[in-house]
Amino acid sequence: MTSDELYSFLSDPKLLELIEINKTADNVFDVVNLNENQNSSVLAWCMNPNEGHAQGDAVIKDFLEAAFEASENCRFDNKKFFEKWTLGRIRTTSFGAAFVTREFKIKINDGSSNGRLDLFLVDPRNKILIAIENKVKATLDGGQLERYVKSVKNELATRKVFSDFDLAFVVIDKDLESYSETHLSSLGNRWCLLDYQWLEPSANRARHSLNRGNQSAQLLATYCQSVTNWESPASKAQSDLMADIALSYPAVIESMRELKRIPMEAWEPSTLQGPLGELMIFISQHRPVCEKLVNIRGITSLVQKLAKAIPSSAVDFIEEGSYWVALTSAQIGVFQRNEGWPIYLDIYRVARTSTPSAPKFTIKLVWLKNEFNPLSCSETELRASFEGAFNGLNKRQTSDRRRILIAEHITPTEAIDIATQSVTKISELLNRHLISKQNSTINSTNN
Repeated sequence: MTSDELYSFLSDPKLLELIEINKTADNVFDVVNLNENQNSSVLAWCMNPNEGHAQGDAVIKDFLEAAFEASENCRFDNKKFFEKWTLGRIRTTSFGAAFVTREFKIKINDGSSNGRLDLFLVDPRNKILIAIENKVKATLDGGQLERYVKSVKNELATRKVFSDFDLAFVVIDKDLESYSETHLSSLGNRWCLLDYQWLEPSANRARHSLNRGNQSAQLLATYCQSVTNWESPASKAQSDLMADIALSYPAVIESMRELKRIPMEAWEPSTLQGPLGELMIFISQHRPVCEKLVNIRGITSLVQKLAKAIPSSAVDFIEEGSYWVALTSAQIGVFQRNEGWPIYLDIYRVARTSTPSAPKFTIKLVWLKNEFNPLSCSETELRASFEGAFNGLNKRQTSDRRRILIAEHITPTEAIDIATQSVTKISELLNRHLISKQNSTINSTNN
């Protein structure tokens, strides 16, 4: 990094704008990291229909609908629960009498020690009892989950007051996407496994309330944004701004990444001298901004390389956020109902296994059932044609969103290769479907 590069970076109006945007103080969760207990308390507040977030029982419905979609392979209590509580019944039922509590204590290890599940959703009117294990940093363990099931069934479900309640078990883990398929399989099939993405509809709903002048939804909206991949329009604009800066000053961002490794206790007099010393001081003064720039540099570099590897994927078919890239086939326009892509690849950095110098990525195919244009294609027929290339797509066909794992915890180079192959396969299958439909139309006309 030269002094000219540094000074151009420091004087860039886009950097000054980014610094000002990050001064915005309407999201307390930007400056406060919740521990697991605090996170559970805020989540309980969000799910309480009688709190002041102006959402009523809508957050509970979002939660139950997501759990229903995650219950496909569940057995025992969850299977029985969601055979009764279908999507239609959830959407048309009022849960205004429900509440979320953290007050139930349970005995674990055959009664030899005390324990407490994070949350219980209780609805005495609809006779529902759902045990919720909320994980923020700790890793899920199958043995622990099995012990919790045994304790809840022995100590709560057998009580006379709950004897005719419908019982279910749900895990919420912020880092669920980072677990390997082997680890997920080891957790068994008693629990529905959710990440925090089920809060996206709640975030969007709260933002609409804010736009209508209802400021009571602010806390819920900011909390949902802090624990999900959901980005508000303002956050997306910030991501675009950061990507532009990272692209314009690669040498500065690389120096920033190296300097971030030096703790203050290791500083020497020479540390603060010259251009690198000036950048070190800037990093110390604007650490949140610098951390975001370092993190997005890897994503921006990935986007550049993807664009070169897939020339047909112009700007219109690649999007990026702070830690993710979405891309799709250039043929997608014929198939989409509105502006949303019905099929795309989601490539995201796995926080649990990544470092700034060695990011790891997971790739999934995302299939959005309701984004297909019924006038140009049959979603059912198209899904069937994709099943051979993307195994598992034929499951949960009533769900609006399906995410199929393609590769996990891979390097940027591997991500580019696999994404290129996957987009090519998507294009081939889409073209094949179009040709098949055209031939059917011709044959029908001739007959």
